[in-house]
Amino acid sequence: MKNHRFSPGRTMLFVRAFATTTVLTLLPFATPVIAQQVTMETLLDRIQVEDLLTRYYYELSQGESKALSGYFTEDALLDVDGTVAHGHAEIAALYAPAEGEQAAPVDPSRRGHMLLTNPVIEINGDTAIAHVIWTGVMNEGVGKAPSLYEQGREDSELRKVNGKWLISKRYISSDSGLPDRFDATFEPRDNPLKATTD
Repeated sequence: MKNHRFSPGRTMLFVRAFATTTVLTLLPFATPVIAQQVTMETLLDRIQVEDLLTRYYYELSQGESKALSGYFTEDALLDVDGTVAHGHAEIAALYAPAEGEQAAPVDPSRRGHMLLTNPVIEINGDTAIAHVIWTGVMNEGVGKAPSLYEQGREDSELRKVNGKWLISKRYISSDSGLPDRFDATFEPRDNPLKATTD
């Protein structure tokens, strides 16, 4: 009767073949999504872009809307749920109270905050694309639980001008809590920049 045992050399060959086949079979499942290569420069740019977006919403929550046009390039486009403004003057007008509308008196016990989450920021030299989710939170008083009053997405294109990041295109898309002033222009949409980045 023949001996069917593998010799040490054949066993090693079998193990290598099995291991190679297993690795090659599982490789497509183990390949991570390719993210942007991070360098010191792209990391610094990403921090600067995220800081710009955060400061923008901070100033908005502090009632400093008259200064917000300074976050944009001279030729910028701002699209808030279909209401479109071009350039600094139109952007400043979009943030101004509507004609005849008085600013509500400030109640010191109420405080609103805008939370920015899930940032995806891609740096490409002197341009960048940023996507964030924003959520409005209202605090009616220190003894009361906070409440969410709006949420949506922001898709922005930025350009570095004289070493400073500025917004060149910004699309703000509400998913809930749409202010009445945008009812006429609102249409549900996905990321408007997606077509330009694919």
